[in-house]
Amino acid sequence: MPQLMPTHSYAILSAGFRLVLLLILVVLLAYLLLSWTPIDPLNAYLGGNVFGISEPQKALLAQQLSLDQSVGQRLLHWLSGLARGDLGFSTLYQQPVSSVIATHLPLSLLLIGLSWVGSLVLGYLLGLLAGIYQDSWLDKAVQRFSWLMVCMPSFWLAMLFISLFSIALQLTPVCCAAPIGMTFSEQSVLSMLHHLLLPVATLTVVSMAPIVLHTREKVIDVLQSDYVQYSLAHGDSLLKVVRFHVIRNSLLPAIVLQFATFAELFGGSLIAETVFSFPGLGASMVKAGLASDTDLLMGCTLISALMVFSGNLIATVLSRYFIQEAGDA
Repeated sequence: MPQLMPTHSYAILSAGFRLVLLLILVVLLAYLLLSWTPIDPLNAYLGGNVFGISEPQKALLAQQLSLDQSVGQRLLHWLSGLARGDLGFSTLYQQPVSSVIATHLPLSLLLIGLSWVGSLVLGYLLGLLAGIYQDSWLDKAVQRFSWLMVCMPSFWLAMLFISLFSIALQLTPVCCAAPIGMTFSEQSVLSMLHHLLLPVATLTVVSMAPIVLHTREKVIDVLQSDYVQYSLAHGDSLLKVVRFHVIRNSLLPAIVLQFATFAELFGGSLIAETVFSFPGLGASMVKAGLASDTDLLMGCTLISALMVFSGNLIATVLSRYFIQEAGDA
């Protein structure tokens, strides 16, 4: 145990250093991109009232919003507030950025979490069946479906689901996370599931293709291995082999891959929330970008970077554990 402590300490320090470096690069790049956007922050803030105020009033408003400063000065001002735990003020929502994130982030986490579990479970089961029944009609159907999902844009699938289930069949709501006039927490559990069904289904179907294809290849490799062939030769049933060998050697790699592809799932949630008018963090990021709400967009960007980094870190830790277990075996 004493010999392992320096290795663990080095890994923690390395992860912390990479996180700090990532956040610095994300902040600098995001702020530079915002400074180059063709959207005028002042006109976006005024909206349709841009011609209703005088030039002196515009100058005073620009001073209040710190738009009269250079990009470097605004960045230093935002970083100084960040060091004090202040993410700034959202001109779009007219409230602190921390309050906006606290309101919308839980909805995004719920949507992403359900989609993450759904794509892992369904993707693994389909990949497992395709690998077991290799070259069968089921295997070919699963592969074609997976490759189709890889090529399909999430926004197109979302609009297809809305057209089919919400408009044609009238089985699900067209949009939003709750009935009109209610917040998400005020509705019943069944109503929550009803409004979450289409967004979760969209993200689940779009993001499970890598799990299906990876699990299929892993299952085939395990079934063709020497120890599985030896087990089958000694009379073990296929069900027993799948339970004690295939699932054991294919489930953990699928979980690792699912964490590693968390960035793609998060990116898909931005589009799904926008199409379904789901009031999560992704929809807030899109609105902040269109309204040139710098503070809100920077706060959402930081949270997004932390979430993606956490997913990649978990995948790295699990992959190292998997390699170590394989080496010990």
